[in-house]
Amino acid sequence: MRIAHISDLHVCIGDDFNENVFDKGADIINKLDPVPDFVFVSGDFTTNGLLSEYDMAKEKLRKINYKTVAVPGNHDERNLGYKLFPEYFGRPDFTKEYDNLLLIGLASSEPDKDEGKLGRGRHRIIEDAIMNSHEKIPVIGFHHHLVPVPNSGREKNIIEDAGETLDIILKNNIPLVLMGHRHVPYAVKIHNTLLVNAGTFSCNRTRAHFGNTFNIIEINNEDITVTVVNVRKEEEKRMVHFNQKKGIYVNKYYPL
Repeated sequence: MRIAHISDLHVCIGDDFNENVFDKGADIINKLDPVPDFVFVSGDFTTNGLLSEYDMAKEKLRKINYKTVAVPGNHDERNLGYKLFPEYFGRPDFTKEYDNLLLIGLASSEPDKDEGKLGRGRHRIIEDAIMNSHEKIPVIGFHHHLVPVPNSGREKNIIEDAGETLDIILKNNIPLVLMGHRHVPYAVKIHNTLLVNAGTFSCNRTRAHFGNTFNIIEINNEDITVTVVNVRKEEEKRMVHFNQKKGIYVNKYYPL
């Protein structure tokens, strides 16, 4: 399957959101060949969780021609935004089945807090979904990062139960976890799991030269490939190739 993974749109009326970059990014996604099976948004549609921002975010998402599935980010849960998210973008916790893939989406954010947490209830969602996965490839997505992300500043709000969450993911050999939050594209393999962060799709708060980016993820029974697309430059750069069967992992950040 092919997934376009975007994150941290930060739609608002103000300096946070770059509408021109969003429109350009949406146009790039619409022209992808082969086309993505779906677009996964790992949170922070909005900046302050306001009703006007949710309206604007939903309208902007209509520019993307493919089916979108999403989890909320910490900014989306501000100012009672957690009550709006289900109205606009669906259940914050879900499982969705595709041809050969099971997507488990989880809300790691809590109202009016930057910190994240999954908790035992969502851990049970993971384990129950895997138990009934019927040999589909399980992929988990949430907003907050599970391990510290280089080049993203001081570490302040990794999810509170990162250890327990990582243990469940590794024990169950989840091949892929999709996250956002830090505005930096990154990927690292731990045991048999690839942890992938998307950068910011359309927020002006980019870091150094990373710019506005999104990920293209191609996954099959043997290989996972992650390519980073720079929206402004319209450039693609492969970040990771991971052969699950052989355990071979090539990461441009850490050449062998």
